[in-house]
Amino acid sequence: MDDILHEIFPRASDDGHERGQRALVVTAVLTGIAALIVGMRLFARLGLMKITGREDWSVLIALIFSIIYLSLVAAQYHYKMGTHSTLLSSDVLQNQLKCLWAAIPMYNASLAFTKFSILLQYIRIFPARSFRLACYIVMAVVATYSAWAIVSGYVNCVPVAKFWNHDLPGHCLNFEAVWFFNASMNIATDVILLALPMPQLLNLQLPKTQKIALMGVFAIGILVVVTSILRLSSLRNVAQSTDTSYSNVDAAYWTAAECNVAIICACLPFLRPIISSIFPKLLSTNSYNRYTTNPRTGNTRNTRNFTASRSQRQHTDLFSQNMDKDFDMYSINVEQGKRSSNSSFGGIEVTTEMTVMQETKVGETVSERRLVIETPPPS
Repeated sequence: MDDILHEIFPRASDDGHERGQRALVVTAVLTGIAALIVGMRLFARLGLMKITGREDWSVLIALIFSIIYLSLVAAQYHYKMGTHSTLLSSDVLQNQLKCLWAAIPMYNASLAFTKFSILLQYIRIFPARSFRLACYIVMAVVATYSAWAIVSGYVNCVPVAKFWNHDLPGHCLNFEAVWFFNASMNIATDVILLALPMPQLLNLQLPKTQKIALMGVFAIGILVVVTSILRLSSLRNVAQSTDTSYSNVDAAYWTAAECNVAIICACLPFLRPIISSIFPKLLSTNSYNRYTTNPRTGNTRNTRNFTASRSQRQHTDLFSQNMDKDFDMYSINVEQGKRSSNSSFGGIEVTTEMTVMQETKVGETVSERRLVIETPPPS
């Protein structure tokens, strides 16, 4: 990213104010894209699908914190961020550091609410009690270390004013240790969020291609992990440097990249209704798959198959109804078959038909799965 930015903003003199301009422009562009994506998500959810949930409001709060962070980066630019500290007056430098002090907790708060949004979405979609318990545990971990990150950001120094006025008596925590701990926790929880839904998705009774595509939608958050790792080197430079005004430029826009990329990745799966309404043929498919089993080899096997199919039906029905509400991708209708006296065999016939995202007209999706069970008449 640094090479691309240097092409857009040519290197100025080593004490130039243009370094701060680079941080401001990158932060503004990323925040603007995140705001656009969140707006599209809310339009798709509220305007097209007529549903909403706690996860939508959580990601909106994350965007608000990201916008506050942008305003504080703009304030740092106003106070000549990017210029060597030795060339700034004491008042200007202290005002710049005050803005930095206020900006750090905004970044942590934005990331926390984005993770809450993703976890709340998982809880809505997946019905398994053990999985939901795991989500609540991860949510508690995120809430705990995020609260620490926000509080420690404000009281990193005692007295607090020592953060921007190093001449005051007192002491500060080790910036490098604190910032690297928070960054490592963010990376660890990002990896957990990526891994959590994968076992659930692997167990879905879907064609392999569709299963891989669905897993890819959930795995798009890998971009956040990559951004978090790339941000670490800029954090180290700021923590070890005595010239914070000059060294903070890279950390400022990498921080903006991390929290805004997280917001964008959390919203992308919800944009399908908008895309399919604009490009109705892009996401359409008329393919379907049939899975038929006709056990005829004994009452014990029939009973076992009936129990398994009923359990799978209940689990898949709940999961797929939630997927339909949240992603407009799958919908399952389950109908109990009628008893027939004309059955040609005394067993259980399970017939499954699935049509995924069949487009009948612009903006209208019809997808269904029927599970019909025919049982022999009572003797």
